[in-house]
Amino acid sequence: MNGPIDIVVTWVDEKDPGWLAEKKRCLERRGAEAGSDSNIRFESWDNLQYWFRAIEKFMPWFRQIILITCGQIPEFLKVSHPKLRIIKHSDYIPEEYLPTFNSNTIEMNVHRIQQLSENFILFNDDLFPLRPIEETYYFKDDQVCDEAVENIIAAAVYGPVANIARYAQINNMFLINKYFKKREVQEKYWEKWYCEDYGDRLERTKSLQYWYDFPGFYDPHMANPMKKHVLTHLWEIEGTVLDRASKNPFRAYSDVTQYLIRYWQLCTGAFHPRRTQGKLYFVDIKNYRETAEEIESQKYQMVSLNENCSYGEFNEIKNRINIALDKILPEKSSFER
Repeated sequence: MNGPIDIVVTWVDEKDPGWLAEKKRCLERRGAEAGSDSNIRFESWDNLQYWFRAIEKFMPWFRQIILITCGQIPEFLKVSHPKLRIIKHSDYIPEEYLPTFNSNTIEMNVHRIQQLSENFILFNDDLFPLRPIEETYYFKDDQVCDEAVENIIAAAVYGPVANIARYAQINNMFLINKYFKKREVQEKYWEKWYCEDYGDRLERTKSLQYWYDFPGFYDPHMANPMKKHVLTHLWEIEGTVLDRASKNPFRAYSDVTQYLIRYWQLCTGAFHPRRTQGKLYFVDIKNYRETAEEIESQKYQMVSLNENCSYGEFNEIKNRINIALDKILPEKSSFER
């Protein structure tokens, strides 16, 4: 049996004039590292209503949805819904970290949300379940379900935004290797690290057996199950690092990310092994029609939609993707007016 499971999702309306003005003021006052304020971080697919429909239809066992915003509220949303909590940044993020436009700061402080349950699943608003998902896919006996697969952090080749993301991955790994010895961890939890359920991904770990330290982890860009006490513990032991990172109003080279929580859970052995399902799409003008067709056919359990296109192309792509989502999720959820 599991305790209550909350679903946490972050959202921003990047067209809001007030938000844009505050972002501009913050840039002028504090600056940002190259590429970290890129519009690609904030472009909206204008389909959050389909996300609520998908969660309610395919994951109905959740206790509540916690929607994190800077104070904005989607027009379609029924704010009085008993299973909805709208949490503003200022409700839980310390004042010295605000305003923030950095998703890492927003996510790495969620343990401060009093209403948040010990068991929660962290979503982005571009992750859509397309098939029924059982509670036990994420939690069993109050432990997270995940896959412990190693990977090498590759050098960034896509410009400053990717470089910042790579640095954050490296920062995560510095902390993990500070507290855990890879060979001791894997010997202690051998059946979890060398689980055949991982399929071909297990070959990544096998190929890195000779490394004494963890070189990195395979990160499926899907919704991650997490334990609130783990993030609380990370702040207790590495508060200086997390404080410095949280003071970055935009993504920066000193960031750490939510994946640190996931890695800690894996290295402590506090998880049930299973293979992660779903597909990550880098949607562009060449593949968006195929992507839409695969959404309509519900080919995968969950999809992650990342745009890889110009602003003009994005509108065309977005319209087609949203038509696909509407075909499989045409009925309003109880969260809609």
